Amino acid sequence: MKRTKISSKIKGIGLLLSLMIFSIIALTVSMNEKSKKDSLIINIAGKERMLTQKMSKELFFLRHRDGHDFRALDAAKNLFKNNLNDLRFGNKDRGIYGPQNSVIKKKLDEVATRWKPFEEEIERIKHGILSVKSEKEILSRRIENLLNMSDIIVKEMVKRDLQAIYIDLSGRQRMLTQRMGLSIERYLRTDNQEDFLLFSAAKTKYDETLRLFVNDSELKKDTELHALLKISLEKWEDFEKYILKLLEVEDSINQSIEYINQSNVKILDAMDEAVWLYTEHSERKNQLFLNFLYLAAALALVIILYAFTIARDIGKNINSFVEQARRLANTNDATAGKVEIKEEMEAELQEASSYLQTYINKVSSAMNNSEDAVKRAERAIGELQALSEDIEGMIIDLKLDEATRRQLDQSVNQTEDIAFESSENLLHVTKMLKKLKENLNSITKAINFENGSDSQEK
Repeated sequence: MKRTKISSKIKGIGLLLSLMIFSIIALTVSMNEKSKKDSLIINIAGKERMLTQKMSKELFFLRHRDGHDFRALDAAKNLFKNNLNDLRFGNKDRGIYGPQNSVIKKKLDEVATRWKPFEEEIERIKHGILSVKSEKEILSRRIENLLNMSDIIVKEMVKRDLQAIYIDLSGRQRMLTQRMGLSIERYLRTDNQEDFLLFSAAKTKYDETLRLFVNDSELKKDTELHALLKISLEKWEDFEKYILKLLEVEDSINQSIEYINQSNVKILDAMDEAVWLYTEHSERKNQLFLNFLYLAAALALVIILYAFTIARDIGKNINSFVEQARRLANTNDATAGKVEIKEEMEAELQEASSYLQTYINKVSSAMNNSEDAVKRAERAIGELQALSEDIEGMIIDLKLDEATRRQLDQSVNQTEDIAFESSENLLHVTKMLKKLKENLNSITKAINFENGSDSQEK
């Protein structure tokens, strides 16, 4: 079975740790960006609640002030409308994303549904306020004209020396005209129901008295005075129509104000719920992020434990390999050396053990061949010596001249020298191989000694 390399294990662990670190960094950056956007969105949604209150406050002030500056109201209305549109559909330029779930979307749609009639009522109130404000000066002139007409009638009755009851009632008409003017102006300014009741009571008495004058048989006899009374009645009826129309506008404003008062609370409550939904959604995302960090920490711990296990196994296999090398280095018999290759060893150690075993086999083979050669050389030398002795004996027995004998002795000696020299060379090779082995043993011991020293220093 093919074993995993040490480098592959280290690369695998490094890759897992790197992927986890990069994932955590990427998720952290992403969560930070989303947290910023969540904070922005929650802030905008919370601001919508304030804007509903601001619009209601501005309407209240405009309702009871003589001015009609709608800039603050329009600014609050437009800001609320734009923010609501951004919350519903998103705005990339402002970094606002759309609703993240159907619950938030449904709640924002509810706010939008309530906002549409709310905005229409605001515009209706603005139009009514402008209408009422513009009519105030006209109202003052009309009341003044009505007062002048009542004063003329009083003077004409005094001039004709009518009964005191007529003069008293016509004088009361001037007072009722002033009361109506004062009450209606205050009512249009403050919307005080007491002023409206005073105006209604004065209007009723004025109308009854004027019609009484017009229908009175004694006053009809004076055609000129009766004509003035009819003119006064026409002006009064025209004024009454005008004032009733103005009061209708005022009632419309009051109804719109009442609607604003009720709807404002509903929009505020709906927007408040939307803010809480955004907050809960953000908290759930943060909790999910924390859960991921906890999971990543657990996985990192598992990877670290796995790395320690792999490091321990690699250390054991390396120690086993070094122990075998030390044993081979300390043995005196190179041929007896055998490297054990374990299946649990890593690929590099298995390969190194295989190379070491091959090298030992080659050295052992070379030493065995050298020893065989030395033995064969020794046997050959012995045979040559015996052959030389036989040849020398034969030369002595032969009757040869001195020169021939000397030449034969010289040839025999050269043969012996060659045999001895070959034997010496073989012995020298054997000694060199033994010396090589001793050097290898010395190097191994030195390395082991250095490793031991390093371990002690560490």
